[in-house]
Amino acid sequence: MTPGLALSDALDSRWAQHGNRAAIREGDRETSYRELLRRSQNLSRAIEPLLGEPGQRVAMVLPNSESFVAAFFAIARLGGVAAPLSTHYRSQELAYYLDDLDAAAVLVHPGSVEQVLAVVPRLKRPPALLEVSVEGEPRPVRPGKGGARPVPAVDLSPLIQQYTSGSTGKPKRVVRTHSLLLAELQALQAIFETTEADRFLGVAPFSHVNGLVRTMMSAMYAGATLYPVADFRRRDVIGLIARERITFLGAVPQIFSILGQMPGRGNADLSSLRLAFSSSAPLLATDCRRFLTRYGIALRQLYGSSETGTISFNRNPSAPCDESVGPPLQGVRVEVFDDKGQAVAPGVEGEIAIASPFAASGYLHNESATRESFRDGVYFSGDLGTKDKAGRLMLTGRKKLMLNRGGFKVNPYEVEAAIREHPRVADVAVYGAPSPQGDDLVCAAIVPAGACTAEEIMAHCRERIADFKIPARIEMRDALPRSATGKILRKQL
Repeated sequence: MTPGLALSDALDSRWAQHGNRAAIREGDRETSYRELLRRSQNLSRAIEPLLGEPGQRVAMVLPNSESFVAAFFAIARLGGVAAPLSTHYRSQELAYYLDDLDAAAVLVHPGSVEQVLAVVPRLKRPPALLEVSVEGEPRPVRPGKGGARPVPAVDLSPLIQQYTSGSTGKPKRVVRTHSLLLAELQALQAIFETTEADRFLGVAPFSHVNGLVRTMMSAMYAGATLYPVADFRRRDVIGLIARERITFLGAVPQIFSILGQMPGRGNADLSSLRLAFSSSAPLLATDCRRFLTRYGIALRQLYGSSETGTISFNRNPSAPCDESVGPPLQGVRVEVFDDKGQAVAPGVEGEIAIASPFAASGYLHNESATRESFRDGVYFSGDLGTKDKAGRLMLTGRKKLMLNRGGFKVNPYEVEAAIREHPRVADVAVYGAPSPQGDDLVCAAIVPAGACTAEEIMAHCRERIADFKIPARIEMRDALPRSATGKILRKQL
């Protein structure tokens, strides 16, 4: 990496070289790299007067689209900090994030303008609003304060601000710089072996680190062609992969589960997929095997986080549906520690800790959370897992999700795995509730796949797990609450 080179400079240079090559195909419309660069630079000129100084946040309420790509790099070019927000957020969520960001401007898709405008009066310092069309053309909706002309970005400048899922409290702010992201993109290109000839399917939300970095930014860095998908519809996605000969698919487990359970394969030919990987949540072995049986494609697992970027990737072609998340990327060091902070032997479960050249150094304006999770340049993830002698990681659960039942520790993932073996269980989430004795009741929310009773589930569990792990409370649900990335929203159970 050239010292002092911003990621936006590196991409601008590459895009200019790619010229008439197809950058984005969205529906029937194709945009070349030359045209994408022109549109992104045009957006930079529209955003520039809205930024008072470098480092100001610009919120993005945009779907997976050409407009998202053009806008993201328009912000980067100005030294602004891009803060992508999900288009699924509603008034309460938008008000929280926009107030917390204290953004100088919000870039909005035409379909979200009225919703964002309705939230603006509730904010302490209302931002400017700029509508961005499907083609990336700007239209001012609400004026901002203006300010000094931003200076060019440098490699140490912040580029993105994202939020953790907030499973243990309020969402925490993670800021990563141009240099961290450029280093990660270089590492991803090496392990994915991406080239200009690749066709990326952009189905994972660009508002989340998985879709943002491993799909959108990786495609643009490689000079490949990106096919953004704003709304996941299983038949449309299968048809797009087959018709356009997609070669690269990064998604969440829920998407692969849905595709694997389609009623019939029909004439869908997915043989063009040279790489398909799952991230953001554990991929069940049953879902992986079902996808392999139906389409002949072995899914790989990737492990990463908002705080660290990509940590490890299972790229072993000889072990279909291996549940490991593979060895760490080059330059990334991973250790497993026990509760006393001592490194454990291979195969022993403990907390996974990461030292990475792609990682943030802490949480913005949250010293207590930073002290807890970032220690001497190492990020303590809260994930439980093991590491074998070859350095391959296996994830087993979450440390902070562990339940305390009468002094015994209960791993919700272990209980979920036992319940999933019941033939009439389609989905399950295990969580804790306060008991009269001050410990945790083990509870299970189950989506049945046929006639099923709580008594049957308890009897099923007695054959598989210890009594203290068996759910004391079982509820049947029509569906489980999940985020856009497929994670179970346990606070809503």
